[in-house]
Amino acid sequence: MTAFVERSDGLIVPSGSDQWLNGEQEWPTAIRDALARLEGPVLDVGAGGGRHGAYLARRSVQVTALDTSELALDICRNNGVPEAVCGDVTEVEHLLRERPPFRTVLLLGNNVGLLGSVGRGKDVLRQLHAVTSADAVIVAEGRRPAVATAENRAYAEHNLARGALPGELVMRLRYGTTATDWFPYLFCGPEDLERIAVAAGWWLRDVRDFRYPEAPIDAPLLSYTAVLCKRGR
Repeated sequence: MTAFVERSDGLIVPSGSDQWLNGEQEWPTAIRDALARLEGPVLDVGAGGGRHGAYLARRSVQVTALDTSELALDICRNNGVPEAVCGDVTEVEHLLRERPPFRTVLLLGNNVGLLGSVGRGKDVLRQLHAVTSADAVIVAEGRRPAVATAENRAYAEHNLARGALPGELVMRLRYGTTATDWFPYLFCGPEDLERIAVAAGWWLRDVRDFRYPEAPIDAPLLSYTAVLCKRGR
């Protein structure tokens, strides 16, 4: 059975969830390279089943998984990520303020989307600033908004008319008769990510565009990895 994304304007499309479940041998080179050079302790935000955290834990990197789903965190633990915290990214400072600071934050699996909007994104990144060390980095994966279809162009134009970024969505995930709550999600390019990040004390470096292996060779380059560093370092 296929999982679907349902958008607030009624558009329903397949989620492309296979790419979130693929083993490391199927990951884009950009993702493997980003993971190869980071240092712990690591906070894996929106960890899901913990594929990135488990990859690091097998290499003796200390990882803490953060997700809103207890079921997902059980899978993380089963996959070898012993430290797991249940909660939303908008609560990260409250949830983690008693812990030692993190050296690296992961926002992989297109988890730049969890920033949700400009205002929410600034708040989330400020909270991540508060729970990380002075030399911390955020290793992020984002996706530019796609406007090739009439439905997506209309959604983007509506966002612009109300002063939002084109790729600000309200959506939910559906699998059969089960659906999540509605939540904000953000598709944005590196330039908009940088504007959000700078306001929260981070600056952008090392942007790398990539396609997922199953994407057609002539598909537009929408996905990218980026590293955010504490400002001034």
